[in-house]
Formats: sequence, structure tokens, C-alpha cells
Amino acid sequence: MQLSEYDALERVEREHWFYKGKRQLVRWWIERAAPAFHEGDTIVDAGAGTGQLVQELHGWYGHQGVRTIGVEFSEEARRLAKERKNVDLSPGSILGLPLQGNTSKVTIALDVLEHVEDDKLAFSELLRVTESGGILIINIPAFMSLWSDWDVSLGHYRRYTKQMMIATMEPHRNECDVLYFDYINAIAFLPIWLYRKVSKLLKLHSRAEDVIPSPRMNKLLFQLFVEPAKAPWFHPPFGVSLFCVLRKK
Repeated sequence: MQLSEYDALERVEREHWFYKGKRQLVRWWIERAAPAFHEGDTIVDAGAGTGQLVQELHGWYGHQGVRTIGVEFSEEARRLAKERKNVDLSPGSILGLPLQGNTSKVTIALDVLEHVEDDKLAFSELLRVTESGGILIINIPAFMSLWSDWDVSLGHYRRYTKQMMIATMEPHRNECDVLYFDYINAIAFLPIWLYRKVSKLLKLHSRAEDVIPSPRMNKLLFQLFVEPAKAPWFHPPFGVSLFCVLRKK
């Protein structure tokens, strides 16, 4: 991932509907599916970026004595997290998390698996550090038809389909139960597809991911992202992302 991308992310991720929406879904599933927290419990954010989710998790659950550990490979991202958010992240890779096994009640990886060539190893590490009965929350970008220069600059190896993610999880299929496995952000799929095709055709360099829309539009896009993903009846055949919630047996 190019170093400039961390600065661009840090500037918008707190309020941008796309990043904020993913964090909202994390909280919604923690409240819905995670075992009750007790003092001393641990939440792990693997591939924590510039620490926004770690900061928010601490605000949501720190008063219960829950510890949030953010693990981040990039020194630049860790620096920005410390300087701009006063968040300390642990150095480490999702391919070898610096944690003992069965220590995390909630393990999170938002848009991380696509950054590593061996995503099966990365998934096994997420499962390894999660305690029995704990949950894993994973978000990954979907559909190679949305591939763009943005994916290249972020260092992505792939965008996923359900079948690809199933193959990634296959070696551990008997070790966890699936609580949620669906494409999300489906309403934005066609506009984003068109925007990326036009941008490539016209060689535009501006990116919607780097700019926060007007407050009214930002709120609308946030709601159109989050609310359908909460609906138990909504199972779209496509989406901008694939969201998975698993419980370790």
C-alpha cells in the first residue's frame, strides 16, 4: 500500500459514509452476536490502519475493562495513529499475529485479506487468536469488475466473490459457524461501477473515496449502506463488499 494512501485515509475515515458504515456494522454485530464482555476480555483489530476503529472500540467498551489491541504492519500507519489519534498500535502482520491463541473474544479484519497473497494463512491466523465462542468479523472488497487504480494503489491482490471466500475458509469449515455471509453496499454497486469505468476512460485522477460528500448526501449514503446490511431478508447477488461474521466453535 502506497504511503500516501494512509494519509488520505486518515483525513476522511472518521466521517466518510463508507468507512463509518463499516465500523457501524462492526458495532452492530458485536452487540448482536458477541459473548457478554467481562473485565480483561480482548478485542483484536488486525490490520488496524490508522487506528480509527481501535479508538472507537476503546470508547465503546473500554469502560467495561475490555482491552482493544490493534495490529498494523505499516510503520507509517502506526505513526499516524499515534500522532493524530493518540492510539498505540502493535507492529505485526496478519500472516503471523503477535498474539497467543484463543485470546480474543472479537477478532476484526476490515479490508485486510485482499492485501496478502496467502489469504488462507491470514484467515487461519484470525481464527487461531479467537477464543472458542468468540466471533470473527471480516470485510473484503467484492467483484473484480470493480477493480480500479484505487485497488492498485492500495496494494490489493484481488477482489472477492462468495465462492472465493468460501475457498479461503475451506480448511477451517468445521471450526466455525457462519452467522452472516452476504454482499453489502449493493445499492452503490452500479454507481461505483459506472464511476470507475468513466474515470478510467477519461483518465480522471480524483477519487470519491478521498472526498467526504455534503453532510446531507453523506448521511443518505451511510443509511443506504448500513440499513440494508442489517435487514435479515436482504440477500443481494452483488455488492461493493462482502461481509462475514463467524463464530468459532
